[in-house]
Amino acid sequence: MRTTHLAPRYHPPGGSYAKTTQKGHDGEKELNYGQDAQAEGETRPKITKQPQGCLIAEGCGRIAEFLAQAPWNKKWEGLGATQPELEKHLHSHNSTCHRLTMMLEELPTEAIPTVDSKILQQIHRTLQNSMTPDWPEEWLQPEIFTPGFDAMISEIAQFETLRLGFLITIKETLLGVYDKLTNTHMTEMVKQPPQTAHLLDMKPALTWVQFILPEELTHSPQQSTPLQETFGPLGEIAEIFLFMPRPEDFIIFHGSLKIPNIDVILSPQHNLIMIKNPNHSSLPIRSAAAPHYPTRRQALGTLVTLSLRDRDRHEATVVAIEQNYWLREWVYMIRIEEIGKPPELLMTILDRGSNSQDISTRISPKAIMLTDGDVTLFFNEFERPTQVTIIQKGSPGFYETVRIVNPLQAKLSPRIKVQDIESHRLFTVDMSPPDIAKPRERYSLDRHSN
Repeated sequence: MRTTHLAPRYHPPGGSYAKTTQKGHDGEKELNYGQDAQAEGETRPKITKQPQGCLIAEGCGRIAEFLAQAPWNKKWEGLGATQPELEKHLHSHNSTCHRLTMMLEELPTEAIPTVDSKILQQIHRTLQNSMTPDWPEEWLQPEIFTPGFDAMISEIAQFETLRLGFLITIKETLLGVYDKLTNTHMTEMVKQPPQTAHLLDMKPALTWVQFILPEELTHSPQQSTPLQETFGPLGEIAEIFLFMPRPEDFIIFHGSLKIPNIDVILSPQHNLIMIKNPNHSSLPIRSAAAPHYPTRRQALGTLVTLSLRDRDRHEATVVAIEQNYWLREWVYMIRIEEIGKPPELLMTILDRGSNSQDISTRISPKAIMLTDGDVTLFFNEFERPTQVTIIQKGSPGFYETVRIVNPLQAKLSPRIKVQDIESHRLFTVDMSPPDIAKPRERYSLDRHSN
């Protein structure tokens, strides 16, 4: 276990909380929160013009305001994955807990309602128990080892996610007490306050994602812009931690994001950013044998069209692919950009044809422009590439094609078959992407390739 050299745990010399016995990760212990409320009241200046409930409410409001700023007032840039760096993260957490216990003990709790007093006592005990002198390595082991990613950075990401979720929960609990004390007609909280728990027992509504930047972005002083543009559409970013000049960093999001099991995402600048998403129980599939669809598969960076109900067809770019074993569909994360609207990321699957029932999350390859006499390919009903010749444009979205069909019986003569084929199903030999994508390989991405 790694150890740190922190100041001794704080035990306040005075306060209004009674002696209690509490149980946490450090075992059962007895904490003496000072003299009783009467002795405390004798030394505190008397305030008669303002009800005690209002003072308590103001105190809870001040603590909540501190919590709304304290976790976010430090720039997490230029970090390092070293033992001293772990101590910084742990010291920051312990210092915040220490400050909060002091602020709680300054509250004039003589006249606080019993229910609210119990809530504040619970917060106080939880803060005391959550201060730890040692880095909790055994609690931060990643479930899955991802090759190429630093395990220590993964531990820091998990710890910071727990820490921020812990502080957010305490803030929301205090705001609930504040609302109740400032609204005399409120007998109960509008909603049940969040359940405060030990830091390492938290299940925060936060999501962290670790990533490795490409070389062209590793030393760039303007890293935040492509990161915000790439990951911002996924959800609300709580904090970005940059380990410059290392290429490996992580982001914490508000909420429990449903991110596909992907290992790479394409930035709007067409940089490939490697991904580690701890919310999946297995590593992403890097190759999957599956039969062809009745259309060609899409590669990263290619343009597709998306059909949305009650809206026109939109052009979008494939930015990530979740490969799955047959029979499960592959999931394509696409980026939609419309003038006057923020970019949107949408999870989609390939359109198997015009008979699809739900077209709201289906994509088609961007249709190519063909002329009479062009020779193209498409996947037939047996999912085999078949050569056809363009006769002319047919109904909207279709081309009239002709091909020679060889019969199974040798004594029969070949016949000519004329067929209308959807334009997005047609492709040429030089534009057909591979059926199995290899996103970790460095290859040229052409934004206007089809």
